[in-house]
Amino acid sequence: MNRNLRDEITENVANFSRVQKHLANFLIDNWTEIPLLSIEKISEKSGVSMASIIRFTRKLSCQGFFDFKKQVKSEHMKNIANPVERFFSIPGEVRGKKSLIKAARQDVKNINRLLATMSEETFLHLVDLIDKANMVFTFGIGISSIFSGLITYTFNQIQKKTSNLDEGNTPVEEKIYQIEKDDVILFSSFFPYSKCTLEFAKLAYERGLTIVLITDNEYSPLSRYVSLTVKVPRENILFTTSISALTVLLNAIATEIALKKKEILSQFLKNRARELRAFYL
Repeated sequence: MNRNLRDEITENVANFSRVQKHLANFLIDNWTEIPLLSIEKISEKSGVSMASIIRFTRKLSCQGFFDFKKQVKSEHMKNIANPVERFFSIPGEVRGKKSLIKAARQDVKNINRLLATMSEETFLHLVDLIDKANMVFTFGIGISSIFSGLITYTFNQIQKKTSNLDEGNTPVEEKIYQIEKDDVILFSSFFPYSKCTLEFAKLAYERGLTIVLITDNEYSPLSRYVSLTVKVPRENILFTTSISALTVLLNAIATEIALKKKEILSQFLKNRARELRAFYL
C-alpha cells in the first residue's frame, strides 16, 4: 500500500500534542524542502527539539527521522511526470494550428513557472558561481548535450571560458581529473536521468569540485553531489524536453555577467567584428 505522509499528517493533526501540531504545521508548510534539511536545521527553524522530531516521525510509523526524510523524498520522486505517458494522454483533435497554440502556451507556462519559482538569491548565487569561475565545463546526455553545447557557445560569446566535457577524444572521466578547484562544472540532467551523468557528477563530487545542476526536479539523483541545484520547468506536449525556459535562464545568466563587464566586452566585440568583417557578406 502506497503511503502519503503529508495526507496522514494533515488528517491526524487533531490527535497530536501541542508541540506535535506546531511541528506538523512547519513540516506541511515546508514539505518540498524536507529532503534537503537536516534534523538540526528543522529543529532550529521550527523551534522543536530533535528528540521531539524523532518521536514524531516514529508516531508516523517511520523508523526515525532519516527514514521519514527518505519516504518524503520517495513521494516527491513519484510526482515526476513521465513525459511519454503525458504524450499519450493528449486528445486526438489537437492537430494543425492547435498544436502550435498548445506548444506555445506550454512554453509560456514553463517560462512563467521559472520566474515564479526561482528566487533572486538562487539566481544571483548561480551567476556568481559562473562569473567567478576560472573555467566553466558543461555536460549532458541527449537533449542536455544540445543544451550544454548552447551554454558553451553563449558563455564564450561573453568571454567566459567554457568547454563541453563531451568534445574531443579525451574521455570525460579523464577531463574531470584535470579540472581545477576554481573551475565550475555545469551538469544538465532531466527525466529519465542518465546513469553516466550521475557517475560523472559523483566523480566530480569526490574530487571536491564545484558542481551546478540544472534539472527538472530538486530531488533528482544528482542533487546529492552538487553545490547548487537549479530547477527549470521543461514540460512539453511531446515526450521530449522543452528548452524554452532553459534558454531564457541561459540568456539571463549571460546578460547578467555581460553587464558587469560592459565596457571591456563592448571593446572586445568591436575589435572582433572588425577582424572578422572579411568573412561575412
